[in-house]
Amino acid sequence: MRIVLDATSEVGQRAGRVLMAEGDLDFLGLWDAAGAPRQRRSGPVDDVAGFDVVVTDRTEHLHDLLAHAAVAGTPVVMWIDDAGIPPGRSTIPLIVGANVGSALGDALSHHPMARPSTDEVMTIAWTEPGRPRRRGVAAAFPDPVGMVWSKERGPGRLAARTDGEWAAASVVIEGDGERRIVGVSDHAAHLEGLVLAATAWIAGEGAYPSTGAQPAANAGAELLDRLMNMELDVAAWRSSN
Repeated sequence: MRIVLDATSEVGQRAGRVLMAEGDLDFLGLWDAAGAPRQRRSGPVDDVAGFDVVVTDRTEHLHDLLAHAAVAGTPVVMWIDDAGIPPGRSTIPLIVGANVGSALGDALSHHPMARPSTDEVMTIAWTEPGRPRRRGVAAAFPDPVGMVWSKERGPGRLAARTDGEWAAASVVIEGDGERRIVGVSDHAAHLEGLVLAATAWIAGEGAYPSTGAQPAANAGAELLDRLMNMELDVAAWRSSN
């Protein structure tokens, strides 16, 4: 696998460390990093031709990078949820929302314990940075995040705020007198970087064959598999009947 990384924050830097730990990574090209040393498996690049995927944590000024990727026909994975590009306006896959809030919960819903029966209800929850809520809907996460007040973001989707260094996502399945929880809690920057790196990897393998803007959650099963291969620690709990 040959990947171009455009890292502008700790999230991108963490993603780079995760990718460098993968034995199947052939080369990590560092975009906009002219002063970085060139090593056997990494080094600065100014062209994305010949790479399998481009991954970026950039939140603005994406046009130059996207233009290079479009010319080379290379998919781009973005940490942000909206690149401002309408569907169908790009000839390459543009995978957006490769982050905890938009992709991790949907990926966890593909865990074997999270599959609901016809009589069960699934709720997906995640954390976001911010002042914790003092009321709302209780959302359950593994420790150390634990139970947190959240706000509905659509049917069966809850967003909670945390002001510490931890982030989390979970899937809760309820029905038939049973409750099951599948979740993750970890250092926020590491968890964000891990989701970004895993999305980039499966995009390079062709998990997003369509062109144009599309959410990272579209390949939730493949994303969960890659996350667990990258040593994501998933907690699962089942209530007693």
